[in-house]
Amino acid sequence: MEIISVDLSQSRSGKLSEFFEPHIEYIWLEDKEDEAHLTSGLQEIHFYQNRIFTLDIFGCKCIQIFDKSGKYLARIKAYGEGPGEYLDFDAAAFVDGELVLLGVFPRKIMWFNLDGEFLRELSFRERLGPGVFSDHDQRYYLYTPTREPDGYFVKSFDKSLQDEMNYFPYDPERFYFEDSGRDYFKKSQDHLYYGMTFWDTIYQVEDGHFIPKLAFDFGKYGQNPDDLKNMDDIMQRLDFLNNQTKMYFYSRYFLTEKQLYTVLTYENKGYSLFFDRENQKSHVIKGRLLNDIDGGYDPEGFAYNFTPRKIGLKVPGKTLYKELLEKKEAMGRAEFETWAKNQGLNFTTTVLAAKDSENPVLMVYTQK
Repeated sequence: MEIISVDLSQSRSGKLSEFFEPHIEYIWLEDKEDEAHLTSGLQEIHFYQNRIFTLDIFGCKCIQIFDKSGKYLARIKAYGEGPGEYLDFDAAAFVDGELVLLGVFPRKIMWFNLDGEFLRELSFRERLGPGVFSDHDQRYYLYTPTREPDGYFVKSFDKSLQDEMNYFPYDPERFYFEDSGRDYFKKSQDHLYYGMTFWDTIYQVEDGHFIPKLAFDFGKYGQNPDDLKNMDDIMQRLDFLNNQTKMYFYSRYFLTEKQLYTVLTYENKGYSLFFDRENQKSHVIKGRLLNDIDGGYDPEGFAYNFTPRKIGLKVPGKTLYKELLEKKEAMGRAEFETWAKNQGLNFTTTVLAAKDSENPVLMVYTQK
């Protein structure tokens, strides 16, 4: 078991080069066509077979498809109640060159080709939530926010959606955070992991078993889940979570065989936690990470797991352009032009192309 100790008294500033490889990729998702316009809320972004898939679960309820350079290709928008249609979905997985839509309502799983064309679907009686397909054991792992006395939070099926296995039975004495579970499963290059909000343990899937692998030790900074369990008033609980809560594991985390990243909060202040798995050392970072790789954008956190090892965030082109102008003013014209033609070339070129766009620029960092 790997123990992740967190001591806020040791929090410090940090640099990107400490935790990431020395290259940042910038991809503007172009909006030259009306159907390519993206809303601000994208719940998932996946890179798969030279394509980029953006999932807008709450806005257009659609998936927009771009090529690897950011040019718009197509979209999946099949809103409706009939065959080949959905009212809601929660996640996407990629299996054998097909996109598999998960957490669909009405209760079914749907398959599309990579150009967005509907292929087939399979209906279920029971509710199935978001999840992943594990290439390591060729199985689906799906999360369901059950509150049934005989319910399980995780269901697993083989590739043909047979051979059901259940994990993590519901315990009425335990506090469970109301969460979609969309971020609970994470794939590294070699393993599949599972971690639930307010649980202090991340599990590794091995031969059909969930093995405790990493555990958080927040010490005096940790939040006791029973404090929330005893709050009957929903508004009181929300106020506590937003303004007063101490530290707990939140499900936005990314894992490689060498490193874990997650975001932590303590009494309404945010921190980034990097855990060096090789040396078993925690790094608690406050504020933005200094971009000492190319001198461009200083990120405060990371929201997307594009592929194993590649994580990042999105910022609208217009917003980045304003930051670029502020940088130019701060540096002075001569110094700025030297930087923009050398170290900052990729960043500057992408931002200038996207300067009038509300669509985002993806910033892709490769974990060490």
